[in-house]
Amino acid sequence: MKTLLRWGVVASVAAATAPAPAVGKAEFTGENVTITLAPPTATVEGTYTFYNAGDEAEKLKLYYPFPRGPGLGKPENISVRDAEGGDIPFSWKRHDVAFEVTVPPQSEAVVSVAYEQRCDGCEYKYILTSTRDWQRPIGKAVFAVEVPPQLAPVEGSYELEEVASREGVVRYELRRDDFYPDVDFVLHWERPDFYFGSAAFENDTGERQDAP
Repeated sequence: MKTLLRWGVVASVAAATAPAPAVGKAEFTGENVTITLAPPTATVEGTYTFYNAGDEAEKLKLYYPFPRGPGLGKPENISVRDAEGGDIPFSWKRHDVAFEVTVPPQSEAVVSVAYEQRCDGCEYKYILTSTRDWQRPIGKAVFAVEVPPQLAPVEGSYELEEVASREGVVRYELRRDDFYPDVDFVLHWERPDFYFGSAAFENDTGERQDAP
């Protein structure tokens, strides 16, 4: 079994002193993540793909990292599911969760992780740099950020493209191929006092009013 630390790779017990990556064919090949900002809550929904080019099934032990810092609460309503929507058991390991995934030979496995996190203030972070432990780029990475219009504009540590707006939602995207991130995905906005779905709102002059 290959053990992965924060999406990273270390050797198996039999070769614990060997440099990463460990012997094996499974690779982390893609992620597709949507972050919905609705202060005081941030919701993350991610789909992660692993491909095994080898001739034998490979079991991966994964540690999923959560952001920590001022204004961020403990992740709640966590779900980990396989490609068919079945629940994958997980356990807490300090501040992260751990679970196992088996990648069939010459095939891929898809894992979905979702959670909510309290977010007080005007910043939220999604952990990216841990993927460098694989020592290879992610083949395809897509990140979407959805916010209520009162929260826009949102800026990030990577340049975001505003791709669509519909009633009540502004959507940004970041798309990268062969992605080897050197910083985490940090999002900033200017109106941390706006609460999505609250009875209060701001008019065009910036004055705060009560909804009828």
